Amino acid sequence: MYPEQCRRNYKSFTEGIIKVAEEGALFRGALANGLKMSGILLCAAGIHDWLKENTYYFFGPIPLTRIVGTTGAVAAAGALSMPFDTIKTRLHTMRPLPNGVYPY
Repeated sequence: MYPEQCRRNYKSFTEGIIKVAEEGALFRGALANGLKMSGILLCAAGIHDWLKENTYYFFGPIPLTRIVGTTGAVAAAGALSMPFDTIKTRLHTMRPLPNGVYPY
């Protein structure tokens, strides 16, 4: 989907890893990715438990308890991870400016 002048056209996986390492982009965005993953785990586990407990308290032992807990946890974790995913994607796809400096 990139324009022709922006494509990297790697010939193999090994060549891709070598070029990315030479550019210094191998660990670009690693902090954002780590924050995203830890946020997903922390948010999803807590909200899942809280929703399951409250659904069980108000409605009793019904099969809907698990579905409500899981749906709420997935929605919250997805919303929490979006800003970190945007940062990570922008760091991975950035190109140097005409003066050779990276924008981010």
